[in-house]
Amino acid sequence: MSLDSVSKIEVLCHSVRRADLVAALESFGGVHLLNLARVEDGNLEYFRPTHLDTAELSRKIANLENAIGFLEEEAAGETEIPAPGEEVEESELLALLDDSELVAEAKRAWMTAVRMARLEGIEKELLQEKAFLSDWRGMPVSIDELRRGDAYLICAGVIPAEFLETARRIADEVPLFHLEELGRGKRTARILVAMHVEVEEKVFPELTAAGFSIQDFGARKGRIADLLAEQEEKLRQIAARRRALHERAVLLAKRLGDFRKLRDAASLLLERIKATNASLSSGSALLFRAWIRTRDLDSLERMLSGLGEVDVEVIEPDEGEVPPSPLTEKPVAEPYMILTDMYGRPTRKDPDPTPLMAPFYALFFGICIGDAGYGLAIALGSALGWFMVARRHGDTKLFRLLFQGGIASIIVGVFLGGWFGIEYHRLPRLLQAPADLLNGLVPGFRPGEPGQESFSVSKQFLYLTLALGLVQLSTGIVVNLVKRLRAGEGPAAVVDQSGWLLATAGLFPWLFNRYLLDGTLYDVNGPMDKVFMNMLTVGAVLIFIMGGRKARGFGKIGLGAYATYGIVNLLGDVLSYSRLFALALSSAIIAQVINRIAGMLMNQVGIPVLGFVLAMLVVVGGHAFNVAMAALSGFIHTARLQFVEFFGKFYDGTGIPFKPLVFKPKYVYISRKDPTALGKSEGRR
Repeated sequence: MSLDSVSKIEVLCHSVRRADLVAALESFGGVHLLNLARVEDGNLEYFRPTHLDTAELSRKIANLENAIGFLEEEAAGETEIPAPGEEVEESELLALLDDSELVAEAKRAWMTAVRMARLEGIEKELLQEKAFLSDWRGMPVSIDELRRGDAYLICAGVIPAEFLETARRIADEVPLFHLEELGRGKRTARILVAMHVEVEEKVFPELTAAGFSIQDFGARKGRIADLLAEQEEKLRQIAARRRALHERAVLLAKRLGDFRKLRDAASLLLERIKATNASLSSGSALLFRAWIRTRDLDSLERMLSGLGEVDVEVIEPDEGEVPPSPLTEKPVAEPYMILTDMYGRPTRKDPDPTPLMAPFYALFFGICIGDAGYGLAIALGSALGWFMVARRHGDTKLFRLLFQGGIASIIVGVFLGGWFGIEYHRLPRLLQAPADLLNGLVPGFRPGEPGQESFSVSKQFLYLTLALGLVQLSTGIVVNLVKRLRAGEGPAAVVDQSGWLLATAGLFPWLFNRYLLDGTLYDVNGPMDKVFMNMLTVGAVLIFIMGGRKARGFGKIGLGAYATYGIVNLLGDVLSYSRLFALALSSAIIAQVINRIAGMLMNQVGIPVLGFVLAMLVVVGGHAFNVAMAALSGFIHTARLQFVEFFGKFYDGTGIPFKPLVFKPKYVYISRKDPTALGKSEGRR
């Protein structure tokens, strides 16, 4: 069992030790704090919820984060920006909070970012105004002249371009009406109209019917050309101010590494203040309650003993209280914790599914890829990602999982004869030999003959994936039996799960032999056929009996029949594993198509060099895309088989995640001097 034993503790300290205690708990990295502000306990009547304001600090961190992003963008390519992941001592990091000069520089960086953002907003408005005025650049009168007089009306507006000729015809027909085109877009035209008041009642209804609408120039005054010149001058001034701010940002970016450290230092302080708010306090004391791995209890007590006025006591959980579920896996199974966490942590009644799932997941992922060349590419790529993330002290679980999947893909691909989609008969004999071991199981297979591709084993390969699914589902039934025996169900668990094992062991050999293997497993008329049918019958009876044992009257029959119908669902679960075959086959076919297209380009393009270049682009780009899609599909569909088919047989996954108090910095790696600091099991950084 990888599910660690936990103890509930109560930590009491003098108020003067508050900051030291919280810092020690956070540095320790293995304490799951409980929020006592929500706890009602009559024994704590002298304590009140602790409340330290975090709003101001949160605001400053947000401002600093914005300043860092601004400096990174402004200084990109103009000054050297240090990469994240620098290792910093905790004391050195926290000392930055007292560096008034650095804090002032950070504030200047934020103010520079704010001013730049304001200038960008103003510039955007000016550009919009310039674009609007440019549309009316050809207007021969000033905006002030667009008005209604005693005897005339002058206005500008837009009309659909398709009705412009209609408006011109009106101008030709009406002597006291003049129209001048100012510009035309894709759908509309801008026009200036002038008319005598005597024709207004005749002209305006016709213009309106043609889609004319008067342009509102708002509070603008003067000639359009003058207004445009004014906007351009403002834009030049904005550009000059932006250049000055940019130069200041480039200079400030030289301290970007320090700003990042300051941001993480402030975030560390905020995390510890939030942890303090999970406690209760009186006038002179502070009280925490938490969960801790039992094996870490002595280490914590030794650490806190050096603080003086601090007391640690193991207490009993409250009635009905559910402890969290910390996991500690062996290195080979640890990457698969990301899948367990996707589904849910185990409860105390659940077995740990991670080591049970790991070998199946790696093998099934390898089958989905089905190509040794692709597996090699995945293994090398994930190894590189693993190395780079590890250098920055990040979480490498995903890359380690993909690395194991890549190794499994190589092994599977070797025995399937899959090497970057190269046709089987074109492979060297050295690479054909392992595949012949599997191909030889297929009746009528003739090694080396053209047309006998590696996936001439398709039927055999399909049956193999179904058989592997049957093995995993049977494993789930056995694990559920062990789980129920540990829960004290005794004979009922044995009878119930034995029914499922007998039904599984009887149904599938009989079904496969009769309908898939054409009687090659055993003689369909021999005694083994009856043996398997009898196993299925006995298993179905046991399932029927156990399914309805808790009901009364006809309810026993109904529930028993419903439980027995689960055998059909079991058949569906096994057939779900055919998706492994489908994904492997589709990936192989796409790989072969890529190779054939590249071959066509090599042979049919008239210019040899051009044909070679195009073929290489198809090979590299096509196979890279196919590898990415195969890896994504393999990851998702293999996880689905674990979550739906396998976990459904024995696992609830409703446990509470163990979330230790530990700060995960964004830009640096905090070096902890205290040798008792833990947190490795939960992936601290």
